[in-house]
Amino acid sequence: MRNRKDTISIINSTSKIEGMLNFKGHLIVEGAIEGTIFAETVFTEIDSRVMANIKATSLTIAGFFQGDIEVADTLTIVKTADVKSQIRCRKLIIDEGGRLNGSVKFISSENLHNSPP
Repeated sequence: MRNRKDTISIINSTSKIEGMLNFKGHLIVEGAIEGTIFAETVFTEIDSRVMANIKATSLTIAGFFQGDIEVADTLTIVKTADVKSQIRCRKLIIDEGGRLNGSVKFISSENLHNSPP
């Protein structure tokens, strides 16, 4: 039987989703999301457009992202990313060329807000 942590959800490039979204396992965003995201491991592709508040265990951004970010472990902003956010995370990696306009607060994972049930 497949472990829930191995689950992969994909929002493809032709999709636009709005609302409060909860994901287990891995989430790959190729399209657009607006709203609130609760997830474990998230990767946004180069052409993605995310306008949402997010709480995740780890997040890698390669596309456009606007909204509050709270990451329990590592936030990675790659060279193609354009991020406009207020960020709370434990670790931050910004590749050369990655753009961040906002603020960053480094926190321990114990100080993160709880996700909804």
